[in-house]
Formats: sequence, structure tokens, C-alpha cells
Amino acid sequence: MEVFFDETGSFRPSNVTGQTDLAAVMGVIIPELHAETLKADFTAFVNRLPRECFERDEAKGRLLSADQQCAFALMLNKHPGVMLGPVTFNRNIRSSSFSDWPTALKARLLSEASKCIHSTMQLQVEEVAKRCGNLSPEQLVRLLTYKVAVEKALGAIALFYHCKKYHNSYYPIKLIFDRTGASNNREELVFKDMIFLWVTRNVISTVKQIHTDSHPFVQLYGAEVGGKRTFNVAKMVRGNFEFRDSKQSWQLQIADMAAAIWVSSIRDQNNTRGLLPHFRILYRNSCLPKEQPVGLMSVAEVSSQEIGPENFNIFQRLVVNEAKILPCSWDVEN
Repeated sequence: MEVFFDETGSFRPSNVTGQTDLAAVMGVIIPELHAETLKADFTAFVNRLPRECFERDEAKGRLLSADQQCAFALMLNKHPGVMLGPVTFNRNIRSSSFSDWPTALKARLLSEASKCIHSTMQLQVEEVAKRCGNLSPEQLVRLLTYKVAVEKALGAIALFYHCKKYHNSYYPIKLIFDRTGASNNREELVFKDMIFLWVTRNVISTVKQIHTDSHPFVQLYGAEVGGKRTFNVAKMVRGNFEFRDSKQSWQLQIADMAAAIWVSSIRDQNNTRGLLPHFRILYRNSCLPKEQPVGLMSVAEVSSQEIGPENFNIFQRLVVNEAKILPCSWDVEN
């Protein structure tokens, strides 16, 4: 199983009154048994695009017309084994301490490092802390958004790919990201370590009727926390982070297009550009619930702060009767 991640938009804070500025990270889950047919359809789609949709010989989602965006979204609907895990970031950040984030996170990690029992782990956490202190607040927000996207993708694999035809696809789960700089640059090194630390501290939910003792996913990754069944996230992701050049990866190009179309459809809330319907089409392949169809996140001083404007309720209304295109039915098959 492979998950490909790309982003669109800036993660720099925006305080434009009356305007909601967005960025997004898109995860695209592509099981190997669907890769060949998806590649064929995507290649045919790209071959039909005019030159103005390309930048440095690579097709880009932000350069597609409304009709081309619709055609791409409908193409994904033809592949029920492919799921999207979008995370939409609201850049209207209401946090006076935003600029101090790198320093604050460094101090917190150094404090946690001092509590490590094993010296090797302590040195690793101290190194991550130093690297975090050298990042900008925008870079840390970007990492946090990717962390949420990784969690959504892993949760979706556990929940939606439960049926027999995917039982041989659970190992390994590869997480592949678009490389934006030189190999092993500072941000890339921090990315690997921070995502691992953040993600492995969280718990992925299980479904009793699906995740039985005999289920292959449970046998591979099953764990218990507080007497309740969960999954060993560290085992899922350890050593499975990879960075690739999107120009050489058709899967990352799909993630780029999906991210760009997703955000442009949300921005077009009044459908003035004819992009709003694309949200509903892409949503069919997404792992997001109808209660939170945008997958919105932001950062604030306190967790109780509202992060989304009221007019975002339109997206709940758009998908209320929309049927999902899922990899497996809900008939329990083990």
C-alpha cells in the first residue's frame, strides 16, 4: 500500500478581513493492485492536456481549466480503490505567539528528551529539538498539516481497506512525499523525525466487527492501550518515509492535481468560477465524514477557538446526500 502526499498554497498566516485564505495537503492512497489501471487513465488524461497546463514539462493542477478539473475528478471516481485524505488549512491564524513556535517547541522537546530512559532516544530527541528551533513558524505549521494528513491516511487504510482483496497490501505501508529541495535537506530531516514522533503518539480507532483477532491488519499492527484494541502506528511508519521528485512520479502528480482542485473548489463558495461542484465529486473518493467534509484545521491559542467561518456549512449541505465510492463494502469479510 502506498500513500502519496502533496500540497498547495502557502502556510504563511493571513489576516485579510472578510477573506478565508486556504492551503491544503492531499494524501492519495493507491494500493498496488489498482496502480496499473489508474496510471493508464491518468496518462491518457495528461496526454489530452494542452501545453498551457504544463510547467517545466509537468502537468500542474493549478493550471487546469474548470472543465479539465471536472474531468480529472470524474476520472478518480472510476477507481473505487483509490481514496483521498485531504487536510484543508485555514491561514487566518489568530495566535499572537505564532512567531515563537519554533523556540517553544524546541524547549518542549528538550524537556521531553531529559525524561528519556535510553540515552540513544534522548540524543535523537535532542537533535530533533535543535532542528526544530532552526525552522520558521510557517515550516512548522506545514509539518503539522502533513502530520494530520498522515494520520488520516493511516486511519483510512485501517478502516476502509478491510476486505480480503487488500489483505496482501498491508505491508509495507509506504508514505511518499514530494521533494521540494535537495535530498536530505534540513526540513526533510526534521520532517521525517517530527512526523514520526507526532504520529506515533496518537491512537487509530478500530471497529470491533472488522478488526477481529484473525484479521491480517490486526495481526500485523494490533496493539492494546488501556485494555482497548488499537494499532502500533510506529510499526506502520518506521522506515517507510520516502521523498521523490514529482516530475518522475505520476502518483505525486495526481496528488498535486487533487490538492489544487480541492482548494480551488472550496475557495469558489459562490461558484462564480464554476469550480464548486468539483468539491462534491472529489468528496466521493475522500475518507472524510459528512459532518466534517472539508477536513479543516488551523492553529489558535486555545483548542476551543473556532477555526472555520460559518459559510463553510455549505459544504455539509453539498455532500449530505452524496454516496461515497469506497474500496470495500460494509459487509464484514475477513
